[in-house]
Amino acid sequence: MIEMVNYGIDLGTTNSLIAKFDVGHVDVFKNPRGHKEGLPSVVAFRKDKIFVGDKARDYMQKDPKNVLSRFKRKMGTTETSRVECIDVSKTPAELSALILKELKGFVHSGENVKSAVITIPASFDTIQSNASKEAGTLAGINEVILLQEPIAASLAYANRDNSDDLKNSQWIVYDLGGGTFDVALVKIVEGELTVIDHEGDNYFGGTDFDAMIVEELIVPELESIGKFQDLIGEMKSATGQYEKEWYRLLLAAEEAKIELSSDKSTDIDFEMEDDNGDEVELNLTITRSQFEEVIKDSIDTTTSMLKNILTRQSLQPKDLQFLLMVGGSTFIPFVRKYVEEVMNITVKTDIDPTNAIVVGAAYFAGVKQQQKDTKKKQEYMIKVRTFYERSTQENEEMFTAKIEGGVEGMTYRIHSLDGSFDSNTKQLSNRIIEDLPLRSGEFNLFEFSIMDAKGNVIPHGNEQIQIAQGRYSVAGQMLPDELSLVRDIVGENDTRLDRLFEKNAILPTRGKKTVEVGRTIVKGATGPDDRVKLIVVEGPSTAHFMANKPIGSLEISGEMINRDLLRGTEIDMTFEISESRDLSVSAYLNGTGQEFSQVFNPNKRDVVVADLGRQIVQLEATVQTEQEEAIENKNNEVARELGGVLDQVQALLLEAGNMPKDSITDEKFQLEDKKRALAAEVYQLTATKRADSARSTYLEMKGNTTELVQEHGNDSERHRLREVVGREEVFLHSNNADIIEAATDELGSLRYQILMRTPGYLVHVFEHLMENRISMNDQDQAKILIDNGKNLISNESWEDLRIVISRLWDLMPDTERDTPDSLMFTGIV
Repeated sequence: MIEMVNYGIDLGTTNSLIAKFDVGHVDVFKNPRGHKEGLPSVVAFRKDKIFVGDKARDYMQKDPKNVLSRFKRKMGTTETSRVECIDVSKTPAELSALILKELKGFVHSGENVKSAVITIPASFDTIQSNASKEAGTLAGINEVILLQEPIAASLAYANRDNSDDLKNSQWIVYDLGGGTFDVALVKIVEGELTVIDHEGDNYFGGTDFDAMIVEELIVPELESIGKFQDLIGEMKSATGQYEKEWYRLLLAAEEAKIELSSDKSTDIDFEMEDDNGDEVELNLTITRSQFEEVIKDSIDTTTSMLKNILTRQSLQPKDLQFLLMVGGSTFIPFVRKYVEEVMNITVKTDIDPTNAIVVGAAYFAGVKQQQKDTKKKQEYMIKVRTFYERSTQENEEMFTAKIEGGVEGMTYRIHSLDGSFDSNTKQLSNRIIEDLPLRSGEFNLFEFSIMDAKGNVIPHGNEQIQIAQGRYSVAGQMLPDELSLVRDIVGENDTRLDRLFEKNAILPTRGKKTVEVGRTIVKGATGPDDRVKLIVVEGPSTAHFMANKPIGSLEISGEMINRDLLRGTEIDMTFEISESRDLSVSAYLNGTGQEFSQVFNPNKRDVVVADLGRQIVQLEATVQTEQEEAIENKNNEVARELGGVLDQVQALLLEAGNMPKDSITDEKFQLEDKKRALAAEVYQLTATKRADSARSTYLEMKGNTTELVQEHGNDSERHRLREVVGREEVFLHSNNADIIEAATDELGSLRYQILMRTPGYLVHVFEHLMENRISMNDQDQAKILIDNGKNLISNESWEDLRIVISRLWDLMPDTERDTPDSLMFTGIV
């Protein structure tokens, strides 16, 4: 019998829910301790006890230092939360696992949740996604399938009863939750739902509105009636005098925010001591208009993201059916009204924004087959593989099955469980096809039986057929941002990004990339430099490496290879990403014949406040230099725009300077995201300058390479040259320096290939290295290699001389190492 996943879980920043798909319908489970949907994503510790949910949230007033919340926003980072009462640190994944375990207890049937679909923001990066899966595993969920929240919301809307006719339509999902924000363009084509484009912010949501209320409305009032030197700083510091008050005020602000969704004003009463030890009593009335003024700029930022999507996709508001709002923070009247007015798109709020995500997750789980446990896998006499759509808009579905094994004398029968269809008994063959009629708008169940010659039923594991008519399925989840490989530009002390997967690529997907070893790796060597290390980053491939998020690296050390890996040797790499964003990498070393699998090491995000400050200072210096150069070149427009960026960088520097080194908030991650965005903007503004330089370098390389190929090249090398030159019309007219530099690299690789088999050039390079022996890191090794090289030249052993040259080159310090093909001399070309 086929078992479906069926369970969907919305693991939220402020609240979490669990639901189950059951024969075409979704049931959202209620908390047995209050009989309401949802569980506050809060965990409290009291010596030997752990509270989860409402009880933990209530405990915040009494002992806020031992109550942990909002940890979803730290998923995929190195951050941990210290629990004072038990003197233990908990990771975000461990805390999330406690929430998931509590949710599993909501299932009143007592059924063990072994498989589940867990939702994540579409803007979650690969490492955050991996951390979400880890939380599920820690909670005892053996199989975790991740689903992006905009898709879940769209499934909930499209599959609801009496839904609108959505065939071939498109709309926007505006998902503003407690801690994250997503805006996505969704389209349905031929009954399948796909996210076409997306933007989001993993550090923006209702919890930020709470912090704004505290910082902009409550704290100024407290400072006006009490004596405080640095109230905000002391609140946000782990060792601050007023850390407890920060947590208590956030809770009060959240309650005020909720009340302002229905009331015109609300009161906050709060008591604390000031720096002098005097009691300060706060009685503050906050009006809805004050709250709206506080959050207006933030909501305006969300509409800017929405406009970016429309611009990229060449769409007008009239091209969209509606804007679907989900997430608890869309209960705020101002959010609904402002977005609708600014975007001029009809806003839909006719599904429950608090449970839409979990309902959609359950629909998705209902068509996902559980993975079979290979240890418990049952062996059947015959193997049956079935093919059909589990959700369809058609009134009839074609069912096909492939049968492996002896079928002589066997029969089969397919019938609906409600008695409306019966194929009757038919002769079994290795391939069968049946058109199954479906009841409109219902969940159709069929039984597929196979019998032997005596009429005995033969188990085959695919006995049940489940098809939902009038329900929409998912064509595939998209990759929220590009993944690229960071490649060193030898001799330039810089890097370039080679795109592996494009933004919005449908998952699962795979790709290949070939890279060259930058320096010789000696077999058995254990030094930090005796390894191939390639970094994978997430973000625009047109931006600089520093503007993107490093998500992991690939390393192959000297200890792993069976022979020396020479400089220039090619490594063929295969990259695969699953639907749940698992990234796996395999590498084949052409120089050794070895193949390595799973060589990718994911990196959790680590932001140190002091390092962040230094990076922003470095970015400031870069912007200033670029602006001065633009002014000198009379490029006034670029200079003006760089001036605007400089203002933002300096404001960012001030924010970082005011942030405590032991900040208890996630502001440092927000600031790093802003820094990366500004670095990317600078890179784009200076693209024309870099493109002009890249064109000049390319033309110089083209001249040198053409002359060398004509003199010493073979037919294959001449063909490679013609291929590159034939593409000039495209890349030379582009302002994308990376594309032009990639063409230059192709010519440089071709040139180097020819030069390195030319005796005169090899001798010239060897003599150059002898002259620079004094700079080499290992003088004893250098002497041995040079003596060996002299003998090889005498014996005209050019191939062995090439190996010696590679070894000598690797002994040169990085700061003094030029590329061999950059050495120009007369007589060879």
